[in-house]
Amino acid sequence: MSENPREQVGVGSCPLRQDSPSILPGRSIRRWSFLLLGLLSIGVGFVGVFVPGLPTTIFLIFASYCFTRSCPWLEDQLVRAPVFRPYLKYLDGERAMPLRARLSTVAMIWGASSISLLVVGARGPIAPWFLVTMLVAASIGSVVVMLVFRSGSGRENEPA
Repeated sequence: MSENPREQVGVGSCPLRQDSPSILPGRSIRRWSFLLLGLLSIGVGFVGVFVPGLPTTIFLIFASYCFTRSCPWLEDQLVRAPVFRPYLKYLDGERAMPLRARLSTVAMIWGASSISLLVVGARGPIAPWFLVTMLVAASIGSVVVMLVFRSGSGRENEPA
C-alpha cells in the first residue's frame, strides 16, 4: 500500500478527480450509482430554480446525500455553487433559519398542498387515503421546518 493517504481507495477520493486512483470494482458500482443519482438530482433541481411549482431544495438535499457517499468533493462544490447557495444555506446546522423564512416555508407547504388537493378534487372525488396522506405529509413537513431549522447560532431575527 502506498504511504500517501490520497492514494488510498475510499478515503475522500472522488471518481472524477484526476489525482484519484482507480476504484476497486466491488465499490465502484455503488459509488458511481450514487454519483449518477446525485448528478440527475442536480439537473432536476436546476430546472426547479426556473420552473415554478417544481421543487428545488429536496433534489439538492438528495444530491448532497448522494455526493457525500460518492464524491465529497462534488458535495462541497454543490454547497458553494452560487445558484444553489440560497437553497442550502441553512442545512449545515451552523445558522438558524429565521422565523420569517420558516413561516413562509410552512405557508408554501400548505399552499402547495391545498392547490394539489383542489386540482385533484376538480377531477372527481378525492380518495380518503390520498387526503390523509397529503395532510400527514404537510404536517410532518411543517413540524420539521419549524423545529429542526430553528437550531443553530440562536440568532433567529437575522434577515433571510
